[in-house]
Amino acid sequence: MGPLFKAIIPAALLTEIAAIVFFTATWSILAEMHFGKSVILGGEAVTAIGVIAIGVAVFRRAIRSEKRMASADAAADA
Repeated sequence: MGPLFKAIIPAALLTEIAAIVFFTATWSILAEMHFGKSVILGGEAVTAIGVIAIGVAVFRRAIRSEKRMASADAAADA
């Protein structure tokens, strides 16, 4: 498995957990305040942008560490 595949797995899993938590929290808070459906969907859209940003950040860190570990393994094998 290459570093790209090894980085995608944790990024996808952490992004999925963040999405479930943040979308549920956004929906429950806005629904509890009796906002309309359009406000709730707007809040979910803003939350989606945040979740995407978190996913990108997690993926970038994961790919960086996977490449660093791959280069360290290559140096140790040489």
